[in-house]
Amino acid sequence: MAFCRADGSGGNPALVQLGGTEARARALAQRHGAEVTWLQPDPDTGWRARFFLPASEITLCLHGLLAGAVRLWQHGQARDRALVIATAAGPQTVSPVPADHRPPGAAIRLAGNHHRPIADGAALRADIAAATGLCAGLDAFPPALAGAARPKLVLRLEDPALVGRAVPDPATVARLAGRTGATGLYLYALAGQAENGCLCIRARHFPAGLGIAEDPATGGAAAAPLLDLEHQGTGRIEAAVIDQGPGILTGTTSIGVQRLDPAGTDWLVSGRVTI
Repeated sequence: MAFCRADGSGGNPALVQLGGTEARARALAQRHGAEVTWLQPDPDTGWRARFFLPASEITLCLHGLLAGAVRLWQHGQARDRALVIATAAGPQTVSPVPADHRPPGAAIRLAGNHHRPIADGAALRADIAAATGLCAGLDAFPPALAGAARPKLVLRLEDPALVGRAVPDPATVARLAGRTGATGLYLYALAGQAENGCLCIRARHFPAGLGIAEDPATGGAAAAPLLDLEHQGTGRIEAAVIDQGPGILTGTTSIGVQRLDPAGTDWLVSGRVTI
């Protein structure tokens, strides 16, 4: 499990296959209905990762990458220090996070984040309502496109409970994604402070075209709500904890995100892993 809470509970299933065949990795994803990280030796970086979902392959999966790195460290396949893993999205540097009597973890630099307002955002309200099953609370803030290589249609809600009550309709989510150029619908709301004192954000992500209705941990979009908040005038955000996944009051995963540059293009995304 990756992106667990500090006590080791929760998390997103993270299946890691060392070696073997592509066919086996694809079959594993289909059988378990979850992402599979396939790690193979690479002559340039040491290791190469590919990421399979039940219906497709994606270029980068942060929770799978973090879980893969922790497994390499724990199984003695890599030294307990930063390592570079080749992916279709380019080489990724993953660093260990000290255990401190908690589950071990890893962190990765996520570059190229951006935020772009949607000019006709109001015209999307009906489709967003149909995609989420929410009849109210969708017009407090404007939607936007935000993220890194796979931008999300991001919408802030006023009440964290509304985020928890959303019921995704995959077909409508796919239409929204096609209409906006997004790769999924990302709902979020401010949820007070996390245990470490930084901002806490309640979030859920409904991806398009991946064969799953909901992604409980979207590390690749961790900076998206922070950039959206800053665009709305919240002020500069240095760090946050994303409480993501299904659930009315709280989610199932915990994602740490820390600013690395003034422009907000580069962020450090971290999470705990249990294997």
